[in-house]
Amino acid sequence: MNCVFCNKYYARDYEHIYSNDDGYDVMRFVPLNPVTSGHRLFVPTDHIEWGYCDAPYAIASAVHFATSWGEGYESFNLITSNGSAATQTIPHIHVHFVPRREGDGLHLPWTGQIKEVTWPYLEEDFEYLEDR
Repeated sequence: MNCVFCNKYYARDYEHIYSNDDGYDVMRFVPLNPVTSGHRLFVPTDHIEWGYCDAPYAIASAVHFATSWGEGYESFNLITSNGSAATQTIPHIHVHFVPRREGDGLHLPWTGQIKEVTWPYLEEDFEYLEDR
């Protein structure tokens, strides 16, 4: 397997491993391009991709350890992505822990920036939600 995250695990290139008797073990490390001071990735040590039957449990373990680690931060984002259209670049479930500070300069698209949305996309979204 040629997974960047799995390779980090096998090379022991991480800051910490969190053990979880009820879920997945998770490793923590600094991403290649941190967007704020304190930015970390929380990644299950097993190779789990979105769509795998255990994906919800793996992401829950990563979120659990990210939020526990972040208890000392006043504000932070937890970000995960599923698929290239959602900006996922490595097909291995992971959570970005991004500490936030007033005026840190990091702008996320849902923070008030205006973007024109076309109606066909909205109709697709409504159809998807109605089917759920």
